[in-house]
Amino acid sequence: MIELNLKKLTELGMVEDEMLVWDGLDDAIVGIVSRCGMENVFVYSVQKIAYILRDRDGMDVEEALEYLDFNIRGAFIGDRTPMLLEDFI
Repeated sequence: MIELNLKKLTELGMVEDEMLVWDGLDDAIVGIVSRCGMENVFVYSVQKIAYILRDRDGMDVEEALEYLDFNIRGAFIGDRTPMLLEDFI
């Protein structure tokens, strides 16, 4: 199985210019979601975001998930808002 991230998706020619990203979380991108009648968007791993926040910002996992819920999950930035994959176990 190929480990996907923004760099790999770009190399595969799957990234469109207008796709929105969350700054500093490129390594948490795990794919692209195609939706009928709508533009494609990136999908981010909740688990990978939590680990990035933990390692980069010194948060524990609980703080990272709280930050994610308030600042990322709650941020609608238009039709191209990225989606979250609930893969945190």
